[in-house]
Amino acid sequence: MLRKIIVLGSIVCLALLLLTPTAEAQNKKKKGGKKGTPAAAPAPPPSDGGGQGAPPPAGPPPPEVGRAERKLIEYKTGEARAALDAVADQADRNAAVAAALGRVLDQEKKYGDATARLRKATELAPADPAPWVYLGEAYLHSRSGDADGAFRKAAELAQGGGRDADYYLGVAQQRLRQFDQAVETLQRARASDPGNALVPYQIGVTRVFQEKWTDGVDQLNKAIEMDSGIAYAYYYRGLAAEKLGRKDLLVNDMERFLALAPNAPEADRAKAILRAAQR
Repeated sequence: MLRKIIVLGSIVCLALLLLTPTAEAQNKKKKGGKKGTPAAAPAPPPSDGGGQGAPPPAGPPPPEVGRAERKLIEYKTGEARAALDAVADQADRNAAVAAALGRVLDQEKKYGDATARLRKATELAPADPAPWVYLGEAYLHSRSGDADGAFRKAAELAQGGGRDADYYLGVAQQRLRQFDQAVETLQRARASDPGNALVPYQIGVTRVFQEKWTDGVDQLNKAIEMDSGIAYAYYYRGLAAEKLGRKDLLVNDMERFLALAPNAPEADRAKAILRAAQR
């Protein structure tokens, strides 16, 4: 059930090099079209823990992880941390707790601690692609570490199948700038999990990266209709609205994004776009 809760990231989540309006297309070519990652490219939380080396598998994630994941999607970082307080002592032995805590630290911009926790999660659940997606996004946010290596590892693990495999594979392909493959994979994820709002969200983000603005808006509309709490859906729909000349939608979405995620890495970019639109 925890993987079905929504949905960054935004897995993750997603690619946090901020673009200027005049350099967007050029930077996309140079940097693989990264316009920002859904802070922590929202992605469904991992389904179980793991262990160091070859320990017996841990039990299912505690319910607090699911509550924290919901708050992370809404970018309510303080509430996500509070939800984990009761189980934070399990972070050294439960992959789901470690990953959720790592994502909280990522949103708090404590990137060194975040990557340490997320690396721990990859050790505790060595067959799960989710912690690798989150780790890659934390590397992007910190502008350090081998983000592409983390996403490649996530894609490799997701190729083996399993719960939410197509979702994580699609997110990893998107982060690796394999956009057409990502859309194809995410369409498979939608067929198997039509109620997951993160799937149209990730397809919409992919279309924005491809500069397919109308398709991006259409997919992000679907995501928001399914789950109006996905903070980064407004940011990416706002970017597409700007390119389509839809000023009302642009202003609405950037204001909504800033209300939901005032401390997000893209907040300054959103403020600049909003100021320009309101002049």
